[in-house]
Amino acid sequence: MKNTYIKLLALILIASVSVSCVNDDETFGVSDTKAIATTTVTSITVPEGSTGVIPFTLSKALNKASQFKIELMSGSASQEEIMVGDQETDADTGIPGEGFEITVPAYQSSFEIPFESLLDFDCEANENVKIRITAAGVRTAITPDSDGYIIDVAIPNVPTWTIVGVDTYGDSWNGASIDVTIDGVTTSYTVEEDTNTYYVGIPTGATYSFAFVSGDWDGEVEYTITSPDGDVFADAYYPAVGQITSGTSSCN
Repeated sequence: MKNTYIKLLALILIASVSVSCVNDDETFGVSDTKAIATTTVTSITVPEGSTGVIPFTLSKALNKASQFKIELMSGSASQEEIMVGDQETDADTGIPGEGFEITVPAYQSSFEIPFESLLDFDCEANENVKIRITAAGVRTAITPDSDGYIIDVAIPNVPTWTIVGVDTYGDSWNGASIDVTIDGVTTSYTVEEDTNTYYVGIPTGATYSFAFVSGDWDGEVEYTITSPDGDVFADAYYPAVGQITSGTSSCN
């Protein structure tokens, strides 16, 4: 009788542990065992001032977050000229500040790693970098190879213009604007209070034009536009309405 009782108690314990494990490891059919993160991308092009993405898929969705480290392996662009993932590395994913990381939330079956190339103000040659993506920190998802994925990123140079607008009264341009048209697409830049500065990247070879559009109080309007090679276009106190400059973008 005693043996029967012990066996029954053991069975109850095993059943209890089994139920507990299912509740801990399976949530809405999502497993917490390691998933494999894969991508077919080996290279991307991200012009200065724009963002590209590197898509990944997971072999299964997880009920826990996972993390990946992005290292700058080589290339002509520095870490200060790019931003990848969520943030720079911390002590959990590597040497703080030496590289980038991304955290993938739970319950995801795919994710994208953003790569942002920052605008600069130099007329320079096109740049490129080679980055490596590996599992790090919270390693609930891993790459098939411990060496991770190597991605080549081309970074075409984009000449950058600077627009500085001032409202001498400090209450906005009241409808006035600098309109920049790039390959037929127009964007308006205005002053919202007393001053605003804008950086406008115009890809090499694109056609462009800058124009002043009148508002209600043009006597309060001042602007300075500086081209990538240092040419300055400025006007103030009832600026001339219409085209300021136009051409084809280059660093020459």
